[in-house]
Amino acid sequence: MKINKVKKTALKQAATEALKNPYPLDAKNVFAAAVLTKKGNIYASAQYFSDTYSLTLHAEQSALAHAASHGEGEIVAIAVTDNLPEDEWSYPCHMCKQLLYESSQRSGLPMTLIVFDQKGKEEILDLDEIMTHVWPARKS
Repeated sequence: MKINKVKKTALKQAATEALKNPYPLDAKNVFAAAVLTKKGNIYASAQYFSDTYSLTLHAEQSALAHAASHGEGEIVAIAVTDNLPEDEWSYPCHMCKQLLYESSQRSGLPMTLIVFDQKGKEEILDLDEIMTHVWPARKS
C-alpha cells in the first residue's frame, strides 16, 4: 500500500522519537519501530530488553502490541530504524517479519515496510515481497 509523503514523514519521525525510550534507557544498540494503522494513527516503540534475551520484545513487536492495545490491528505500514553506525542496516528479524505477515493476513491489508537510518538512507519494501516461505502457507 502506498502511503503519502506526510504520513511517511510522520511515521519515520515517530520511530526516530522512540529511539530515545528503549528499556533499559542505557541500551547501547537501540532499535525502534512505528506502525501506521488504517485509521491513520501511529504507534511507536523501542525494544524492551530482557537479561534472558528470549523475553526481549523487539521494537516491531512492541509497536504492534501498542497499536493492538488501542484496538487497532489493521496496520498499513511500519517504519524501523536504529542507532547503529552508518554502515550497518537493520531489517526486521524473521520473528518480527512473521508477526508482520500474520498481522497483514488477519487484516487483509498489504503492508509497506520502511527501513531507514538516521543519516537519511531509506528503503521501502512491500512486506509480501520479502516473505518467500511463509507459515502458514498462503491460501491460493
